[in-house]
Amino acid sequence: MKYYDLKQQLEPLVVFSPQEIYLADPDFRLATLYDWEKSGKVVKLKNNRYVFGDFVPGNYDYYLLSNCMYDPSYVSTELALNHYGVIPEAVSVITGVTTNKTQSFTALETIFSYQTIRPELFFGYDLIEVRGHGVKIASLEKAVLDYLYLNSNISSVDDFSGLRWNTLILRDEIKPIKFEEYLAIFSSAALSGRVKILQNYLEK
Repeated sequence: MKYYDLKQQLEPLVVFSPQEIYLADPDFRLATLYDWEKSGKVVKLKNNRYVFGDFVPGNYDYYLLSNCMYDPSYVSTELALNHYGVIPEAVSVITGVTTNKTQSFTALETIFSYQTIRPELFFGYDLIEVRGHGVKIASLEKAVLDYLYLNSNISSVDDFSGLRWNTLILRDEIKPIKFEEYLAIFSSAALSGRVKILQNYLEK
């Protein structure tokens, strides 16, 4: 199968693997993929993950790339908080959480970083549509809890002041019942302590 015929079939996937190439063309030779990589027809994101060379990602495309590059994972912590307007400045690292080991990759001149959580904490995400795909992103409540759970250095109201989070959004948009239900699932005294500090900060 010629390059442009294969591209037409696989382009809707956005991110594709050699296995998906073989499904489209059982006679495909892996050496051809390497040749395409050298010529810029495809770009390797990481082992077994590719995009076509003319793919130019927009903002939400990075969410999709994050999900596809390390599975299972969902967008959370800084990037999710930026998505909800809690962190107003653009973030330079695409952040997610995973049940796999902590890892980071550099692809398309962008750093994709993943932090490990326990399997029972892999919940609390919503699906948003990006290029016809369902992309997993933490709810606001879960993004806050994931951030606090994974950043044990937060120990005072001054630490929250340094983060410069948008307190109006946190006060108005977090659903208290949902937040407390999620917090209970973590079953972490240390996290509960950091949440209490956050609540004190928001009451200032």
